[in-house]
Amino acid sequence: MPVVRLKGLNQVKKRLKDGTVRVHWYAWKGGPKLDGQPGTPEFMDSYNRAVATRRNPQNDTLAGLVIRYKASPEFERLAPSTKAEWRRYLDMISADVGADDIGALTLKMLDDRRCRADIMDWRNQWASTPRKADFAMQVLSRTLSWSVSNGLLAINVAAGVEQLYQSNRADQIWTPEDLAAWTKAAPSPEVDVIVRLACVTGMRREDLVKLSWSHVGAFAIVMSTGKSRGRLTVTVPLLPDTKALLHEIKTQQARRHAELIEIAKRKKRPPPPACLTVLSNTRGKPWTASGLEGQVIKTKAAAGVDKHLHDARGTFATRLRMGGLTASEIADIVGWEEKRVERLLATYVDRDSIVKALAERINRNEAGAPAPNFFPTLSNDD
Repeated sequence: MPVVRLKGLNQVKKRLKDGTVRVHWYAWKGGPKLDGQPGTPEFMDSYNRAVATRRNPQNDTLAGLVIRYKASPEFERLAPSTKAEWRRYLDMISADVGADDIGALTLKMLDDRRCRADIMDWRNQWASTPRKADFAMQVLSRTLSWSVSNGLLAINVAAGVEQLYQSNRADQIWTPEDLAAWTKAAPSPEVDVIVRLACVTGMRREDLVKLSWSHVGAFAIVMSTGKSRGRLTVTVPLLPDTKALLHEIKTQQARRHAELIEIAKRKKRPPPPACLTVLSNTRGKPWTASGLEGQVIKTKAAAGVDKHLHDARGTFATRLRMGGLTASEIADIVGWEEKRVERLLATYVDRDSIVKALAERINRNEAGAPAPNFFPTLSNDD
């Protein structure tokens, strides 16, 4: 039987948590994911559909808009990890197989507000996984918004759709009790300092793994933020707690590096280089974003702490307030809206400050006044 070689196939291997490797096939690099396995009729059918779509871009449908958006400079400017994730959802948007798929919606239909009912039905097929449903809507809305900006559509029928997933973590912080439980559960000093550093810098995961000792100055940490692909600079003032923790980390890194050098000597290997990043693993190497996130998930589960790494940003905001900064100044540092900062501070800092001030005033007043007689002696006339 002759072997048919399909042109342009793209193979992507993904290692799962259990160590097994799963292979995904795509019609071409950046193209739609194919169904089934090579050699099966299902695989050939999906490949032929993808090729037909590529030859006939269907410019008058949503699937055609997706193809054009993927080829746009706006999409190309996205970070590689973002593009990889968005392609999965763009393939879902452009699909035209299931009853709820929307890829075949024409531009005329998309410019009719009544089309929103079809969009909602499409979203609701993932109602049991609300985060996935919301992200799918986010990618769809961005695609339609790009289409409006480029004169392909008059309206964005996906704009303003309420999210299914409801979670307000703006008032979440890591308490001293949380951090104590975290430290106790941490499998190594290198893991222990991850959340502690986040709490005294307010940095995102992507920036934590990139933070180098060269970014640490005498008064502040200054580096390009990963969220903007290097276009913006984050400046984090060094609190006394931050300086103390950085000293602890540097000392621990030197100790670990010395241990690794001794191990290399015993195995007659070249000595490992010193790590240039502030955070490193037990092998003396920088963390990857996924590796760091995995350790955070495991350790907080072992500690019984129901907090996320990004909740450390709120913790940092409260520390800045205690240091005397205003809500406006804190908002500039952490990159939040001022109202969000005010809500957080009202919950954790300002409330406690008000109660403390009232208690101190009551104590001063009582100290300067005669003790009140709550049980006065009755007179003889009574």
